[in-house]
Amino acid sequence: MIRHTHCDHRLSIIRSAPETFCPASRKVDSSPSFENLNMQKKPSPSSPTIGTGTAQPRPFKVIGHAGMRTTGDGSLIIKPAFPAERQFYETLVQDPYLAPLRPFIPRFFGTLQPETQGKGGGPRGGIPIPPGRTQSLILENLCNTFVKPNTLDVKLGTLFYDEFTAPDKVLRNERTACETTSRATGVRLTEFQVYDNTTSQPVCTPKSYGKAMKASDLPAGIAQFFPVSRGSSKLGLPRKTLVPILRGIRDIVSRIHEVYMSFEMRIIGGSLLIMYEADWSRAEDGVKRSGLRQPAREDDHDVNNRQPFVVKLVDFAHTRLTPGEGPDEGVLLGLDTMVKLLDGRIAQLA
Repeated sequence: MIRHTHCDHRLSIIRSAPETFCPASRKVDSSPSFENLNMQKKPSPSSPTIGTGTAQPRPFKVIGHAGMRTTGDGSLIIKPAFPAERQFYETLVQDPYLAPLRPFIPRFFGTLQPETQGKGGGPRGGIPIPPGRTQSLILENLCNTFVKPNTLDVKLGTLFYDEFTAPDKVLRNERTACETTSRATGVRLTEFQVYDNTTSQPVCTPKSYGKAMKASDLPAGIAQFFPVSRGSSKLGLPRKTLVPILRGIRDIVSRIHEVYMSFEMRIIGGSLLIMYEADWSRAEDGVKRSGLRQPAREDDHDVNNRQPFVVKLVDFAHTRLTPGEGPDEGVLLGLDTMVKLLDGRIAQLA
């Protein structure tokens, strides 16, 4: 049985989604990154009704983690998490200092935790929880509003370890940063998927593609994720639809950069998640309906909800505040690189 905390509704999980997601689960240390904060108890944001239902397979493969599930109506994701990531989300909701970041992070509705343990320490009811992850986060399902979500996970930053990371992993992560685009540019394209217009099925580009890239290859990678449909092309949106979407995504990334530079914190191993609608009719309607230039308030947690795209920061297992250490130059470098890459793609198509 699962107890649902921080929300007033019950959630029934029947089965987990198949392990078909492209990325492998990342094992990290569960350091109490936010334990020094004054965690005042405040009400969580108003939560949607969480009814009973069967966990559903994720409709995309790029950003999955082991054990992730969705609720029966598809509106929420259940993500097993380490204590540090749970603390980050709880602090994000409660601490006014972090309020400017809220529009750019998936909305958090609370946690799930095992109410009883079966033999061997596992939870009853057949709900697998990976080692070290004693609770699961309840997050908005960002792709729930899309018909065909083209999806890109961009690893941000130049440093991928902290003082709690095992020495062998430090060496491995350092080597990866130096051998990929991360150290020089602050970004690494991990995996992405783009829907085929003929088959209506996603074409997944694996993480090996991004790892093999040089910095000079990044514009080609961005063009591959934002293809424009020409003649018999199987991929991409019409230019008149894609360009406004690119401009809207570029503006959001620029705003994230502007907001994040005011914080003294470190997001280690975090990502920038970009989704946009690949269904032609839905994307065109979204462009017309949203205008793509309507500014969102800093307290508007649904900054993307009127748009045919979503841009969010994700993955906070190694996130911590660093008072007195200045801004996170590695992540800021990555965000700046993304703005320039998007500007370049817009210039190619405009």
